[in-house]
Amino acid sequence: MRIHYVNRVNTKRISFIMPGFRSLFRIPSGSAMMMFLTVSALLITHLPRTSVSQPDPGQITRFAVAIDNPGDITSLLSLVDTERLVLMGEASHGTSEFYQLRALLSMELVAESDFRFIAVEGDWPAFARINAFVKQKPGAPETLDEAMDSLTRWPLWMWRNHEFRELVEWLYQHNATLAPEQRAGLYGIDVYDHERTMQDVADWVASVDRSLGRTVSRAYSCVSRYNSIGDYIRMVAQTGEHCGPEMERALAAVRSLEDHPDVTEWDFFRAEHGALAAQNAELHYRANLEQSGASWNYRASHFYLTAERLLERYGENSRGIVWAHNTHIGDARATDMAQFGILNIGQLSRMNLGNDAVFAIGFGTFSGEVLAAASWEGTMQVMPVPPASAGSLEYLLMQVGPKDFWLDLNDREVASLFTRRLPHRAIGVTYNPANEQNNFVPTNLAERYNAFVFLGETSVLDPLD
Repeated sequence: MRIHYVNRVNTKRISFIMPGFRSLFRIPSGSAMMMFLTVSALLITHLPRTSVSQPDPGQITRFAVAIDNPGDITSLLSLVDTERLVLMGEASHGTSEFYQLRALLSMELVAESDFRFIAVEGDWPAFARINAFVKQKPGAPETLDEAMDSLTRWPLWMWRNHEFRELVEWLYQHNATLAPEQRAGLYGIDVYDHERTMQDVADWVASVDRSLGRTVSRAYSCVSRYNSIGDYIRMVAQTGEHCGPEMERALAAVRSLEDHPDVTEWDFFRAEHGALAAQNAELHYRANLEQSGASWNYRASHFYLTAERLLERYGENSRGIVWAHNTHIGDARATDMAQFGILNIGQLSRMNLGNDAVFAIGFGTFSGEVLAAASWEGTMQVMPVPPASAGSLEYLLMQVGPKDFWLDLNDREVASLFTRRLPHRAIGVTYNPANEQNNFVPTNLAERYNAFVFLGETSVLDPLD
């Protein structure tokens, strides 16, 4: 979906974003006041003042599979059959247990079920370098520390942490025993870090064809000449002009090199997808001027596009894993998002690949601590996660029995216990525990996920920095 012109916008009519919703995203500085202007009010709910009708915790207890040790989580994979995509969520970007358990699940799928890639809610250019490291490609970072140093953008703790570092190290060691064409990859599915993305693409094109490289650099200067993406958005709002055609021109230039004799398949894919990420980033930012969920949808669509292209790249019947926030991997149609036309990779995967080809695992916590910041691009802090309030999904699940457990939501008896939408915790990279009521999304659990992992108390990530 490409837009080459937008009508002039009266910026005085633009509403302000709710604090709780903005915390779910990583937005470049200078553009926050224009980002996600109306979507915030669509997704976040206030906790009910009185308890709504809820399932009997005793009935849920019959189906709860206890997690007494982290390794117990792999029993959940008995539910995964022939699905091509396994989507793994998280209720925050700063919880150690979510990363540890997803890593254990991912390692099992890669080692035992021939899953070919892990794609995470990270930036394409940084993870292209990490992918080169784990697949031991020529010119890749030589050490694990050098590979992890590719991650330079706030919030650093989201990927520069010991839990994720251990997964990167494991993937490198696993791949070392395999032929190059059999090695599993690690990729970023997000559109952010557009400046680095554009620079990487322009540099690569110039390394192949200097004249064409200048063409790409000129095209990208349409955006890069602004001090911030916020300045670019203001220009679009004031003039109605934008850089969409230039982004398309850069992509076409990259694609013209596909059959060049000096271009490898990986180098071309990396550059082409970088150009797509840059193009979709521009659409994502520009769409913030619309009074709709279009900005969110451009980003969500790129998440899915990346996963789909990776499946195609790895070949027929290949299988992959996606890590992203619950808000992305849980089917949007099971929340209030759908009535406002807001999509996510969970919904798009089911729609395009089929319900039987996708397995989504949600994660939740009742209380504990989390890494987050009080303000955008602020200092990392250890913050309390207050006990979930009565009426929420997490409060209900805390009454079930086992402190930590998982549920098979494909089981019809289990699904029948979750017929009402309940507030479901969603913590982002900025967080205010005192404003906890704004960090919940109305959710039909059994329609949103195929399985759900509940942890009674969780702790913070162990950051590298």
